[in-house]
Amino acid sequence: MKVQELLKRPSKASLRDRELLLAHLLKVKVGEVYLLLDRHVSKEVEEKYMRSLSLLEEGYPLQYLLGEWDFYGRTFRVKEGVLIPRPETELLVEKVLEKLPPDKKAVGFEIGVGTGCISITLLLERPKLIMYADDLQEKAVHLAETNARLHKVEDRLFLRVGDMFEPVKGMVFDFVVSNPPYIPQKEWEGLPKGVKLEGKVSLIGGEKGYEFYERFAKEVGKFLKEDGFFALEIGHDQGKILEEIFSQEGFSAQIFKDYAGQDRVVLGWKR
Repeated sequence: MKVQELLKRPSKASLRDRELLLAHLLKVKVGEVYLLLDRHVSKEVEEKYMRSLSLLEEGYPLQYLLGEWDFYGRTFRVKEGVLIPRPETELLVEKVLEKLPPDKKAVGFEIGVGTGCISITLLLERPKLIMYADDLQEKAVHLAETNARLHKVEDRLFLRVGDMFEPVKGMVFDFVVSNPPYIPQKEWEGLPKGVKLEGKVSLIGGEKGYEFYERFAKEVGKFLKEDGFFALEIGHDQGKILEEIFSQEGFSAQIFKDYAGQDRVVLGWKR
């Protein structure tokens, strides 16, 4: 069967997803697929494509099928059960980078490292930075280790399995960053099947959705240098309540909206 015949097969999956899938199986860039329309594919590639297409149509994430996804212009390995990098999270990285001069030595800490895309991107953008990071899930820490080696920053990223600040007790940082779970428990059942595969641990932030931030606000002060700051991704409607939570614990907080006009990042510092 030819490449063009595979692409033309009727499917509920979007053309873009089919192009990405086929490019991955042919080991070419997505833009090169249309240069190969008359190429005959092997039986093995054809069968893999059809199996993967069926999974896509059932709602299985394309990212997990590919085993990788791009974030901030770089490719990261991904794995089922670990949060998939999303473009909205790039705003979180941008806000941290704005606060970190390129020539300044700094030490940061990330809670819930996942694929490692946040810490690794920061390390690649700031050569004098050192990052510590943890995650509740051992498989996430192993995945972050893989991505750190892939991007050659493993000597500046120190990973631990653990809960929130537990693995870094007694340490202080120039900043703390996190993309924590912030979806309320009541929304779990309504999430798409593919999203659920990222795991409750990665997505659900408790009954209210903002329990992480309440706990974080009480603890983060002990782990920040005097002029330190924190940057957190937040739910689309959580800005106002989080401003109040951090204010009650003695922090100034600023909310940033994403390109869709929704609450996305909170930046905070000691008053």
